[in-house]
Amino acid sequence: MNRAKIGLLYRHEMRMLLRDRRTVVLSVLLPLLVLPAILFGFKLMSEWRRDQQDTTTYRYAVVGARADSVRALIARGALLAADGPAETGDPAEAVDPAGTGDNAETGDPAEAADPAETTDPAEAADDDRRPASFLEVEAAMPDSSLEAGDIDFYLEALTGSEADSLDLARAAADTMESGDEARAAADTPGPGDEAGVALTVSDERYPGVPVVRVYYRANRDDSRRGSGLMVDRMLDARERDRAEALLGRGFEADPDEVIRLSRVDVATPEQAAGFYFGRLLPLLLVFLTLTGASVAAMDSVAGEKERGSLETLLTTSVRRIEIVAAKQLTILSVALFITLAQAGNLFVYLGLGIIELPAEMDIEVSPVAVLVLFALYIPVAIVVSSLLLLISAYAKTYKETQLYLLPVFLGLMVLTAAGLLPAVSLRSLIAVVPVANVSVAVREIMVGHYDIPMLLTACVSMLLAAFLLLRWSSRMLDKERLVTAQDLDEADLAGGAALFPRRVLLWFLGMWAIIIIAPSNVDALTRLEGQWAFNMFGIFFLGSLLMIRVHRLDWRQALAIRRVRPQVWLAVLLLVPSTLLTGIFVVGLSSVFLPFPEEMLEQFASELLPEDFPLWQIMLMMALTPGIVEEMAFRGLLLHGLHRRLRPVVLILVVGVIFGLFHQALFRIIPTTYLGVVITTVAVLTGSIFPCMLLHAGNNAFAFLLYRYGVEVETWPPELLLLNLPVFVFALYLLYRYRTPYPGLLPFRKGVRGVPADERSRP
Repeated sequence: MNRAKIGLLYRHEMRMLLRDRRTVVLSVLLPLLVLPAILFGFKLMSEWRRDQQDTTTYRYAVVGARADSVRALIARGALLAADGPAETGDPAEAVDPAGTGDNAETGDPAEAADPAETTDPAEAADDDRRPASFLEVEAAMPDSSLEAGDIDFYLEALTGSEADSLDLARAAADTMESGDEARAAADTPGPGDEAGVALTVSDERYPGVPVVRVYYRANRDDSRRGSGLMVDRMLDARERDRAEALLGRGFEADPDEVIRLSRVDVATPEQAAGFYFGRLLPLLLVFLTLTGASVAAMDSVAGEKERGSLETLLTTSVRRIEIVAAKQLTILSVALFITLAQAGNLFVYLGLGIIELPAEMDIEVSPVAVLVLFALYIPVAIVVSSLLLLISAYAKTYKETQLYLLPVFLGLMVLTAAGLLPAVSLRSLIAVVPVANVSVAVREIMVGHYDIPMLLTACVSMLLAAFLLLRWSSRMLDKERLVTAQDLDEADLAGGAALFPRRVLLWFLGMWAIIIIAPSNVDALTRLEGQWAFNMFGIFFLGSLLMIRVHRLDWRQALAIRRVRPQVWLAVLLLVPSTLLTGIFVVGLSSVFLPFPEEMLEQFASELLPEDFPLWQIMLMMALTPGIVEEMAFRGLLLHGLHRRLRPVVLILVVGVIFGLFHQALFRIIPTTYLGVVITTVAVLTGSIFPCMLLHAGNNAFAFLLYRYGVEVETWPPELLLLNLPVFVFALYLLYRYRTPYPGLLPFRKGVRGVPADERSRP
């Protein structure tokens, strides 16, 4: 390569880039100003919150037969609050009519169960707590007043008999088979009840004991905070009443002094603040790098294609590899500038303490930490710039580049979010996952933990990924079709089935986004039945039909409706248990490098397989339906759309990984990806979707039967699981021996002829 020519092209690209005001704003000014703006925002919000705490008066009402007893309890709590700092916390005991909070009750003094203590980290970190101000108001219809915002919360004091009736209603509801009828019985209206509010009574409440319920709305800050402060105040008064009652009956010591419990945080305030800030910093840096560098990337190749100036540049004596190098350096310069700007912001605003942050954001950033962070983000900038250059080279127009940016943006954000997972440490498999390893490393650096071997591993992993992407982008930009994109134009003109291979990944990206977003915005999808129906029929089944209709596909070819040889069914039956057992071994091996809390796994299993569901319903929802509907989408449409674009090994891995990513939970990605790879291998070797359906449904059914009847395969020794390996290998050999490969597959490597015609023929 001629360095002089590369330097000349690089200077020309940079001049053209800096002449564009939009580029200057997004790539230069925005990265410089965002971090200090966020820090100033934290400071202003903290000051505003303290001012609001000083001036806010929380309005409440008290209703019920024992309202006077509650008022007396509140008064005693106010005296205790005046003697010391006020409490802060979210109402673990309050009933949330909006349906967004926890449902529980606070009992009468010395009667009700103690609450689970939950606090807002931002509020808990506030050192200068102040007594809150409360004002009781009259409310004839407190639920309507709460809905209208006339009061912030209200307390309902139930007598013992009223609370007993709720207990009886709940017990009757637990014996009913229908979930809807059970909820209706549990919601039997009592004094002050609101329709649709699920009310529960603590199991530790004895018969005849009164109950106090606090109603609030978690979607209103004053309601949430005020009810929490009131609950804490009442609980303090209740504890004091208990102590006085015990002392009055001859107890020799203050109960608080018998066993004093306290939590001691050995981390410094700077480390605690660094832990929270370190989880958000990678997301911010990657977002800014993508935003700024994408402008330069889109204009560098796709913009020149659209203007026709790229062909003019190719008529000069400059070699294509030199053009690629100059454009890569241009995009990389923008990405590195953003990285350097943010490292400088960290040192100037946090290291030198120019911005006086609140106590919960008091972070110490040393020059060593800044240098290490900058060194970590150099390969991140190279990876991001290479990805952006690939997108710009592949797209024909500026608008098409913007379309392709969305999946890259979402993918990088998912990887960067690894730092938000508290159970994942750098001493795990995450150290070799590009971008995700840097996110976790930044979190540890911000708390002052420098694991040098794992930091070096993360850097090597990132540099290797950057090298591979640079090599890939150089090869892609050296192809003639990426200059004129004539074959892509033919697909655009033909439309329909010819365009489907280019659109299939966008279809699945949209389906994945809907599956991620919809459950958090639709209450019906939070239940197992609703989520099953929505995913299976609303996403996979309907999505498959839409792809077939929109692109006018031959449904038999798209869904791989083909016969297979009889020996294939024997191989699949052997694969059902052997795939599950080898998969458990793979998951156990991966857990050594990527551990997850056992409680998380047990909670997920209990939610996925509720005990009150009959076996036939579990089999229908978790085995039969996914085995049919998901296979239509993944080994049907997805495999059909990619089989002429990717070589078989890459095709199997890509389809398997996409299948795993659709199962959302991070700890499910490895086992579902493994299952997806095995099923896709069956599809490639048999050319039919029917064996895939049997393997998928059989694997799920076998796993659920083992769980239902308490067979803990995970506890088996690894040697016993390895005994299953010969069966697994023999089943794959049968599939290969009697194969009828998927029609139209690319050759396994360059220079090798494709699949012979006789092997593509149907049996």
